[in-house]
Amino acid sequence: MEIAGSEALEKGVEVERKGLGTPATRAGIIENLIYKGFIERDKKNLIATNKGISLVTIVSDTFKSSETTAKWEMELSDIASGKSSKEEFLEAIETEIKEAVLTYSK
Repeated sequence: MEIAGSEALEKGVEVERKGLGTPATRAGIIENLIYKGFIERDKKNLIATNKGISLVTIVSDTFKSSETTAKWEMELSDIASGKSSKEEFLEAIETEIKEAVLTYSK
C-alpha cells in the first residue's frame, strides 16, 4: 500500500507521501471501515462484508483507482502551496461524480 500509485505521481513534486496510505493513516481508515460495517476482523484477517462488497461494486472504477488518488494528492499539494484553489478542486470532483452518476442512471 505504501508505494501503490506512486508511479502516477509527478516526478520532482513533493507530496505528503509517495504512495497510498501510511501505517499511521491506514490504521484509522481500517478502524473506520470496521465501525461503518464495510469490513470485519477474522483473527488476523480483514474480511469484506456484504455492505462493503456492494459499495465497491457500485462505485465507478475512476474513483477506485490509484491514479485518481495520486492525481488528487498532487492537486491537494498544489492547494497547500497556493498554486491551486480548494474551490476549483472540489468543483472538479463534484463534476466527476455527477458525470459518473449520469452514466449509471441511463
